[in-house]
Amino acid sequence: MFPIDANSIDKSLPVPVGSQLYGLLSYALSFGGIPHGTKLQSVRQLASELGIAPMTVAQVYQRLRDAGLIEMKHGLGAFAVSDPEKLGRDQLPASALRADIEVLIGKAEKLGVSTLTLTSMISAQALLRRPTAGLRIVFIAIFEGPGRDYIAQIKSVLAATDQVQLLTLDALRVSEEARQVSSEADIVLTFLHREVEVKALIPEARVLGLRFIPSERTRQALAGLDPRMRVAAVTYFQEYIAIMRPSVREFAPHIADIKVTWSSSPDLPGLVRECDAVIFASGADHVADLVPPGVPCFEYRHAPDPGALETVLVPHLAELRRDKLAGNQTDQPASAKRPARRAANI
Repeated sequence: MFPIDANSIDKSLPVPVGSQLYGLLSYALSFGGIPHGTKLQSVRQLASELGIAPMTVAQVYQRLRDAGLIEMKHGLGAFAVSDPEKLGRDQLPASALRADIEVLIGKAEKLGVSTLTLTSMISAQALLRRPTAGLRIVFIAIFEGPGRDYIAQIKSVLAATDQVQLLTLDALRVSEEARQVSSEADIVLTFLHREVEVKALIPEARVLGLRFIPSERTRQALAGLDPRMRVAAVTYFQEYIAIMRPSVREFAPHIADIKVTWSSSPDLPGLVRECDAVIFASGADHVADLVPPGVPCFEYRHAPDPGALETVLVPHLAELRRDKLAGNQTDQPASAKRPARRAANI
């Protein structure tokens, strides 16, 4: 992950330094750059390193805490939130099986059954008793296009009977129907750094924030840029403008000339014409229309972290299926009896 130092804040940009710092830290915390449980610099230390006012850093830390990305420990400082993949692993449903697995492996060894054969037997048995309880899942995206791609990637760990609906965060904010659909779902998925906001909009829903990482295609495209190129990096949200240059350099350290701006900036057309390659963040797709023919242009796209899908999402879904199957065998809860509502026109 790119370092956050004095060069991270560009005071010449028409974007407040506090907004730039929030964008940098929230990105690093949400997309895996800062390991969970890491102690952040003190307010005064970070302010001194970046050359900005301590009050600005304190306000940014407050915003990060409100967003659920850091926790403030009295007398100790600020820490990245506890890692559900590590610190909370003992609380995941799969953890309860560890002792049983040890017993089963020991019994197989006594009977002369190899671990490979045992694994094959378990896989075959699992196929015979596939869960019949399909889940109703809602994915809250920021933009529809990337959201559809994210769902396609998430489906790799879902059952064939699961149903996934795509809603945008904007729809959730303004549409009562969108909030109702989300509240009736078995689980609502969104980005880790949007989890607190989504929970506030639908407090009765079960919401899970997923970690995302730069996609393989994006990493390859950045690595393939000619080092002599003048690169324009365009963000959609102004507060994330400061992450564009270090995000590009993380996978293209050979690129020296990187100019950054946002998609609605008055200087955008001129900047695009001056550069040899253009990279735009999700949501800024219209930038591609300004790029002259033959000039490399691509989206800086993220993808669900495969590790998070396997170690965080899958155990949550397994718990939901278990509870739903148990509920179907007894008295079905009222929420399960409600008909699914269509969200196609939201």
